[in-house]
Amino acid sequence: MADTDRQLTGILGVLAEGVRFRILSLIASKGELTAKDILSEFEFTQPTLSHHMACLTEAGLVNVERKGRFAYYSINKNTIELVSSAIASLKESPKKAVKAKEVSETDPKEPKKGKKKKKKDKNKKKKKD
Repeated sequence: MADTDRQLTGILGVLAEGVRFRILSLIASKGELTAKDILSEFEFTQPTLSHHMACLTEAGLVNVERKGRFAYYSINKNTIELVSSAIASLKESPKKAVKAKEVSETDPKEPKKGKKKKKKDKNKKKKKD
């Protein structure tokens, strides 16, 4: 699997948790929020929020900027664009999707997996004795 694919699946895994997606949506709607601002919108504890924010920042979905005692969270637009582009590419024509697959399969850094299936010879017939 290519590095970009690994990154995308990791990001999508983080977003698969409904609470994290809601937190991300809240931050996107406000621009920048502190942990206190985010906590006021949810019914969980500060340690739970810290866990979710760590997941979001490690995935690159959220930027954190420390100002004094406070951490301000904002959306990482580059990561959102990467995910948006990858999902949008799923709508492309089948011809383009095949080309993208062929490129990833011929990546010299990528190890080959599995054995190739042998084609059956239609001209060969089994002999019964």
